[in-house]
Amino acid sequence: MSSERRGQLRKRYRLWSGLLSAAALVILTVAGSPIQQSGHLLLLLGLGLVALLAELLLIRYPLWYGYTDRGIWMSVSTPIVTAVILLYGWQLGAWLDALVTFGAGLLTARLKQSRLRWVWLNTAQSVLCAAGAGAWHPIAGISPIESALASPLSAALILLSTLVMYSLINTFLVSITVALAEGVRLRWVLHESLLNLPRETLPTFPLSLLLMAMLHLYGFTGLLAVLAPYLALRQAFILYTRQHELYHQTVRSLGFLIQRAHPYTGGHLQRVAQWGRKVAERLGLPPERCELVYEAALLHDLGKTVLDERILNKPGRLTPREWEQVQRHPQLGAEILISVPFLNPIVPWIAYHHERPDGKGYPYGLQGDQIPLEARIIAVVDAFDAMIGGEAPSQQRQYRRALSIEDALKELRRGAGTQFDPTVVSVFEQVVQEWLPLSRTMRVARSE
Repeated sequence: MSSERRGQLRKRYRLWSGLLSAAALVILTVAGSPIQQSGHLLLLLGLGLVALLAELLLIRYPLWYGYTDRGIWMSVSTPIVTAVILLYGWQLGAWLDALVTFGAGLLTARLKQSRLRWVWLNTAQSVLCAAGAGAWHPIAGISPIESALASPLSAALILLSTLVMYSLINTFLVSITVALAEGVRLRWVLHESLLNLPRETLPTFPLSLLLMAMLHLYGFTGLLAVLAPYLALRQAFILYTRQHELYHQTVRSLGFLIQRAHPYTGGHLQRVAQWGRKVAERLGLPPERCELVYEAALLHDLGKTVLDERILNKPGRLTPREWEQVQRHPQLGAEILISVPFLNPIVPWIAYHHERPDGKGYPYGLQGDQIPLEARIIAVVDAFDAMIGGEAPSQQRQYRRALSIEDALKELRRGAGTQFDPTVVSVFEQVVQEWLPLSRTMRVARSE
């Protein structure tokens, strides 16, 4: 990016920050000072303290089983603000959101030594979100407090609409800020943010409904009653996260074991795992399934660690007896993993990754749809990478001449329907063709 372009973005960003700040100050002024609202001052301070604590003790709940690095951060602060907007009006909600965001921002900035200007910018955005979420009620002819008290259904619908409005405004403001700060296209940022909006908003709705009910029935004491199970839930998610971090560490350790046992398998396993995940994604498998394919591919040769190394490293042709030993490695790998409960889903894929659609594979002679799709993916990618070999001499197979990528793809097409699943071969070829230009560019960059 040129210096002129950076200068233009910096000016636009400063202008945007100034507009947000001015708008937030006007809104807080119009909302009135909470000190003047004597009836709400203590409530505001109490709610602010609880919401600030919740904001600092975030929960990251996983989107998919077993993958805690892909999750959503959830706090009670936004549900508290939306509940306050409905019960006490947008004025108190705007002040509450400002106090919580500013307080949490100051503490976080001090701990992480980040810039304070981001603290005020986030605060200004929060004020606009809270005001916008509450200000649309009179425009739509809705009286939130009376409607919320009229029936549970109307309360739920109005609360959901308020939460969605808050999230939409927040998404729009944050997208503009990110686009200006990072120099990326606003359309792209908005698209990516809106895709995540439902899964980030809907999980907080039940919590918002519970908070509103407890605040209405029991006041501040009801809010404290909700905070206790929230903290218990947070602790449960922490334990859950640690458990699955151990899971991933186990998989990585097993992959390292295979690599140490046979040097050429190191790069091979990584490449097969990455290719396998791409093919799984292109075939439309769920994200958690794609990650399991990655890990199964990483461990698909685990059974070779218990075979005679003289056979595996033999430069010449194997004898029939030696070949029988090699053919046992999928079964041996599955037997090693079968006793590990959280690896159970990938055990069949490892056991069957050398089966063939025509039934001539090993070790069980399965055919067609008897072979799991994930095992068929690993079979295609494993064969392709074995044919082209690795980049380093230590990754080359001593008993096999490496083929070019084009020749390896021809071999896959030749075996489609007999040795390999034809659909997987077709999709994998598309993935490789898309990867080739990027690979050539990277090689040129390294040579320069």
